Amino acid sequence: MRDDLWFLICLHLHKTINHKSKIINQVNPLSVFTFYYRNLVKLAPVFLVLALAVFGISLTGVLTGSISAAAISKVEVYRGAAMISPNPIAGKRAVDANIKGDLTHNPNIAATYPTIRFSTYMPTLAGQTSAHIYAVNQEVFAVLMQTFDLKLVQGQLPRAGTNEVALHKSLMGARGFHVGEVIDPANDEREFIPGKLEIVGMLDGPTTLSLASLEYISQSSDFRNYSRSVLAMPRAGATDAAEHDILNLDPDRVQPYTYSDQLAQFTSEFASMDAIVWAINSIVVLVLSLLAGLLNLIYFMDRMNEFGLLLGIGYARSFVVRRALIESLLLTVFAWGFGIVFSQVIYTLLNAFVFEPRGVSLTVLNWRALQFTLPIPIMVGLFSAGTVLWQLKNLDPMMMIERRD
Repeated sequence: MRDDLWFLICLHLHKTINHKSKIINQVNPLSVFTFYYRNLVKLAPVFLVLALAVFGISLTGVLTGSISAAAISKVEVYRGAAMISPNPIAGKRAVDANIKGDLTHNPNIAATYPTIRFSTYMPTLAGQTSAHIYAVNQEVFAVLMQTFDLKLVQGQLPRAGTNEVALHKSLMGARGFHVGEVIDPANDEREFIPGKLEIVGMLDGPTTLSLASLEYISQSSDFRNYSRSVLAMPRAGATDAAEHDILNLDPDRVQPYTYSDQLAQFTSEFASMDAIVWAINSIVVLVLSLLAGLLNLIYFMDRMNEFGLLLGIGYARSFVVRRALIESLLLTVFAWGFGIVFSQVIYTLLNAFVFEPRGVSLTVLNWRALQFTLPIPIMVGLFSAGTVLWQLKNLDPMMMIERRD
């Protein structure tokens, strides 16, 4: 009877030990995630510094990206319709008849349409820029809208022979316009359109393009000094050849506007500002990396006893180094990811209440903004890894074990 009781006690102890062993295996005390869970307060400063750094650095990329996108959207027009204007130096107001004939018979050009391009001002994040309005014949509206994937989302298109205009949604948002309002230079000292225009429609699409009636603009005395230009639509698959032919027109008689040429000019002008932004960001990233690395060093020094004990009880130095590096690098990657999500939430709120009503949209989810933030996890990771390796290389486990604190 006594033997049976002893057997039952041993069996119960055996099951209890196995059960506890399974729990220990499931929750590994040396797991990186276990360390994070038990030390949230210690990790919070590093995590928050990195997340806020991502937001701050991304802001410069997002803002300059928005400025660049606004400028490129004007250039995008020339991708689908190059414009040929008379050379202003020659003092002519219309394209030479021979040039028009060459364009009409060019096998790389599908069609040509007369146009008068004028501009109005458009507020942006970087100040004030110009937004182009193209006056074309009424039958050309449908051609341009199909070419540039534009849709009439409100109101109507301008009627032939009237002072009506249909403006792009981004321009209307930036200026706070509504359908039915009148653009009157007499009431706005910044306005450089020479005459009154009534807004009758709103267009929306990837290209910032606004339309007016050529029948009216060409006959209005307010626009008599504006150049009479030509829009040249390239044939499908012949865009490069058409641009080449247009750029080779006599420069003494015409001034061509093609997508590749205008984009190259903008890229060259924007490159200097981009270089300044990258230089400033590099300094900020370096300072933030030192700050995050210092915080990592402080909390790492606080755990020297832990690492010394692991080395003292037989764990290989390579295991301890690997564990410390994984902890540091994972923290950096998680903080960067959180910073991206946090930034996008902030930009979404700003868009909803501030920017989108003005025709501007900010987002961190594009390559330009993301590449501004990538140096943060890279620099912080390298600095933190160097700190960990330097400390563990010279760590004496016996000294840690013999300490009385």
